[in-house]
Amino acid sequence: MRTLSKLAVPLLLLPFAGCLSGGLGGGGLGPTSAGVTALDGGLIGQDQTTGTWPSQARARALEAEFQALQFGQAGQPVAWAVEGFSGEVVPTQLYRVGSQDCRGYSHTFKGTAQPTKAIGTACKTQEGFWKPVA
Repeated sequence: MRTLSKLAVPLLLLPFAGCLSGGLGGGGLGPTSAGVTALDGGLIGQDQTTGTWPSQARARALEAEFQALQFGQAGQPVAWAVEGFSGEVVPTQLYRVGSQDCRGYSHTFKGTAQPTKAIGTACKTQEGFWKPVA
């Protein structure tokens, strides 16, 4: 039985390996990169003060939004920090609108100014990507 349990855990994790290929800090062009691109700037891109942030800080913040939407548990923050910029994204419970999965989320971030909190909603497209809704 010991041999079976040692093999079972890696085999169970194998289907999820590709999902995290471009995760926080990763640079791959896997499902995560496409998902981040589909967010179209996310909440962090809607704030005018973040336009002056270094690209690495904006990218890390957007990756955190994707991670929270795609993998986050409702109410559990996904924190990020880079080069003196930081924040956390907190997703809400998933809900359905027609045939789409949607969820609300908040993003509290701090750069050179006071902390800012943005609130929004995103729904999954037919292709499986999160897209912000107005």
